[in-house]
This record gives sequence, C-alpha cells and structure tokens, in this order.
Amino acid sequence: MAIDPMTLSSALVAGGALIADATVKEMTKDAYQALKGKVGDLFGRRAAKATDKLEVAETREEGKAELALAIPDLRPDEADEIRPVLQQVREAMREDEAARQGLAHARIALDLDVGGDVLIDNVENTREIGIRSRSQGDFTFTNVKMDPGSRSGN
Repeated sequence: MAIDPMTLSSALVAGGALIADATVKEMTKDAYQALKGKVGDLFGRRAAKATDKLEVAETREEGKAELALAIPDLRPDEADEIRPVLQQVREAMREDEAARQGLAHARIALDLDVGGDVLIDNVENTREIGIRSRSQGDFTFTNVKMDPGSRSGN
C-alpha cells in the first residue's frame, strides 16, 4: 500500500468523523486512536492538535487545513512506520458495518498543484466532488460512480 499525505489525511478525517458515533465498534475506534497517536509521535504536537479538531464537526475543516501544514510530505521511513497502523484502521473499518455506513457517502475536495500529470481513478459512492487543479501535464479523472443520494426535488 502506497502512503502519501493525502492517503494519511483521508484516513484521519474519516476516523475523526466516526469517533463520536456510538454505533461504531470499539475495535475501529481503538485502531483510529492508534493511528492518531502514531501521527502525533511522528509529526509532533501540531499534527496531534489538528487530529483532535477532526473529531468535532465544527472544527473539522480547520483541522484538515492544519493537518496539511503539519504533514506536508512523508519520508520513506515515516511511511514504513505508519503503514501497519493505517492498515489496521482500514481493516477495522472494513469489518465494522456502522463505520462502513458512516463512510458510505463521501464528499471529495481536492486542491492540486502538480508539476506533472494527474491521474485520479476509481472513485465510488461520493455525492460531491470539488477539484481545483494546476498541473503541468495531463489531468485524467476516470471510473467515477457517483451516489445520487435521495432526491429532494429542489
């Protein structure tokens, strides 16, 4: 599994959103807490404070922005250290029906500034996608299955 700051941030945001849900299994919450602890150990107090903000809806966007500043990149040794903990979070969420339901309808927001090509592939079950991209190469967005959600008639 390749790990980059976006993958790590996505897992932290998803876990932060689920942590207060009483129906989510303790196994999932424990795996998320382990990931959160590892991020704090590797990236310091700023990253730890940012992950705290991900757990509260009113501060989630602020936490995302702070997390991006606290973890601008991952060195190979950091990725190697985080990989097994992140894998535990993914496995816990996959086995937890309440967690899967809580994450079933995602909202994706990307702000890309890339010196080369961009490839985004295989996006499913999202209701909103917002992309702002600056790339010097090709931008390719393929295999997208949107979730139409419930139609309100508006």
